[in-house]
Amino acid sequence: MFFKNHGILGINARNLLYIRPYNMKKAIKLADDKIKTKQFLSARTIPVPKLYAIIKDYQELEKFDFNTLPQQFVIKPNHGYGGEGIIPVLGRKDNFYLLNNGKKLGKEEVKDHITDILDGRFSISNIADSAFFEQLIISDERIGRYSYAGLPDIRLVVHNLIPVMAMLRLPTQESNGKANLHLGAVGVGIDIAKGEATHTAYKNKIIEELPNQMGKIRGLKIPFWDDILLIASKVQLITNLGYLAVDICIDKNSGPVLLEINARAGLAVQIANLAPLRKRLQRVEGLKVMSPTKGVRIAKDMFGNIVEKEITQLSGKIVIRSDEDVEIIRKKGNLRLKAKISNTEERSLIDEDAAQKAGLLDDTENYDDEKSTLKLKFTLQSKRISTIVDVEKISGDKHKMVIGKRDLSDFLIDATPRKESPIEKIRHLTQKIEPKKSKINFSEIDRDLINIDNKIKLLYHIRPLNLEKEEGKFFENTAKNPQFEYPHLKFDPLDLIDKLNKITPDKSPLGHIYEAKKREISDKIALLESIDEEGFSEITAKLFGKPTAEDINHCKDMIIRNLHKNDQKEEELYNIKEVKTEFEKAFLEYGLKKWKVKIKENLVSGCVAGKNNCLFIRSDVKFSKDRIKSLIVHEIETHILTAENGKLQPYELFNRGLADYLETQEGLAMYNVEKQCGISFEENYKAQAHVLAIDIGLKGGGFSDIYHNLFALGIPPKNAFRSALKAKRGFMDTKKGGAFTKDYIYYKGYFQIKSFVQNGGDIRELYLGKLNLNDLDLIKQISGIQNAAILPKWLAK
Repeated sequence: MFFKNHGILGINARNLLYIRPYNMKKAIKLADDKIKTKQFLSARTIPVPKLYAIIKDYQELEKFDFNTLPQQFVIKPNHGYGGEGIIPVLGRKDNFYLLNNGKKLGKEEVKDHITDILDGRFSISNIADSAFFEQLIISDERIGRYSYAGLPDIRLVVHNLIPVMAMLRLPTQESNGKANLHLGAVGVGIDIAKGEATHTAYKNKIIEELPNQMGKIRGLKIPFWDDILLIASKVQLITNLGYLAVDICIDKNSGPVLLEINARAGLAVQIANLAPLRKRLQRVEGLKVMSPTKGVRIAKDMFGNIVEKEITQLSGKIVIRSDEDVEIIRKKGNLRLKAKISNTEERSLIDEDAAQKAGLLDDTENYDDEKSTLKLKFTLQSKRISTIVDVEKISGDKHKMVIGKRDLSDFLIDATPRKESPIEKIRHLTQKIEPKKSKINFSEIDRDLINIDNKIKLLYHIRPLNLEKEEGKFFENTAKNPQFEYPHLKFDPLDLIDKLNKITPDKSPLGHIYEAKKREISDKIALLESIDEEGFSEITAKLFGKPTAEDINHCKDMIIRNLHKNDQKEEELYNIKEVKTEFEKAFLEYGLKKWKVKIKENLVSGCVAGKNNCLFIRSDVKFSKDRIKSLIVHEIETHILTAENGKLQPYELFNRGLADYLETQEGLAMYNVEKQCGISFEENYKAQAHVLAIDIGLKGGGFSDIYHNLFALGIPPKNAFRSALKAKRGFMDTKKGGAFTKDYIYYKGYFQIKSFVQNGGDIRELYLGKLNLNDLDLIKQISGIQNAAILPKWLAK
């Protein structure tokens, strides 16, 4: 079956066309807060479960009297996501709470779970949360009999007051009684006009019968269907969310009850209905709908009892299979790669290693290291395509490219499986009878985490797009705070969180390493989602820490004592070509033949070690001999050597960076520069100024406040601006209080390394890869870890 014009709504299109234009931040915040949502809607006659109690902090938890709760209730995290953290309690027996899956929990176990909620373990933004107790809904038997040990619900997507698509979500044994499709629940399409069950989707496939021998459900009449449609439309009117998913259950006594609303509605409803959502949304856009009642009537007229006529003739389009060979067009000869054809990825991808080996990443005109994107020309079935692809690690050995939807507009995909050869059939059958391995595959975990982390591009997303313009305006009037603009997120946060949740390390030393990296990635996603919002500073402090009062006094003292020490020192400056030559000599000295020095415009820093064996230097820089020496120590003899040693470890994360590795990496670089170049860290007024800038921002200061405070201490204007900029990345209106605290790690990391050495630590151990020294004891317990093969010359003696 081929869809004309596709019409299927993808994640990026959903975000760009519906969430951003129609869902204001204030309304999204309401939807993300379950307690406020239900209180707000209940006051406006929308039926919701009864709220019994709220626990906001640990003190309230210790004082809470669990005897005030009824026999049956549900525990939920206020900002929970994906069904995580919800515990339905069916009753009590012998001082135990009985759960819907047959398990029992003691009071202390329940308190431990609530502590996890308060810690933000189940929060969508991974920050501190509240727990609440509400009424346990017992499902209407007409629907409940198809569900396994949980509460089925009905999800409706509403736009322009019109319910455009709906599905029934049924918990299964695999989903552990939860109605979340990504956990293994079943989605059943619903005919909007009739309220009848249609197609059944399970794990993104259409099935005829429900799992667990529940039988067929097609044709089931949904009770209270008209009431459900009207509630969904009313909720959209009240919340002012233009693109909305409403989850409604049917209580056996009181009928339809609103469970929650979702401002970032998922897209699996399309599979359950065998109908593209985007086409339906386009049909209702711009219609004048005066009331929810009219919205329901329009929905029934437009979408009832139809199978959308999406099949098109093949004329003018090339039919391709899900596996194809593509030919990359290069000056030095074309390159053939095996590609996977994907109707889920928006943009095409090329494997980083394959691109590096082919020399594609050496082309600075076409490769953007900061964004990890590559301008590429290739042919697919004789069709020539010019596009921009993402450069990422692609899992598996077979495919080196993924062709995304954006480059498939002239093609139709034939999903019919290719006939297997006799040898392939034998191999396939052999694979089928192999016993299932229960052992955790850390190589897969390693690969999956790195793929997710690669998509985030933290510093790219918080670098202002209009920096040059706003810098010019600021120096015209330093009393005015810059107004920064930021790029849209290049990834779907919910999709990445879904993928993170599916990664489950064990409790081994290596498992702890990966679990910590999971949390860090989750925090980075939450940070980018909160750009210019209230929780931004809290999340960045969780990631990078924040200075103490003692740190601030120390930094001020160092600046006052050391700021003008080198004012009279005049040194010969090397031009850009001479600087490049010096770095290339250092690479040769360490046998780093694959590393190259590239000159690049618009870098925030003057010199930085990038990915894909490239050291970038800004085109307008001039460095003194001492500065070049310190940069070689900092960038090559610290960052690049640890990265190279990381490549020799059995897990790529040691090259990418373990959780919190930046603290040790940057601290080690500062410490090395001090010891090898004689440049005392205490004389580095720029690093101290960054710490003061963070502190001023966290205390409510805006960009201009930071600049003028630093300038008053004697910091030169350009440096004061740079420190203010580093602290105010992530803010649109930089008059707001708050700070991006990443640059605190240089200060904190230096003293971490200094303490490590003073206590007898061996710096050579820190060259195993990109790690945090606090993980050394765990790392030593991991099988296959090798000693550092390449050390700086002063340690190799």
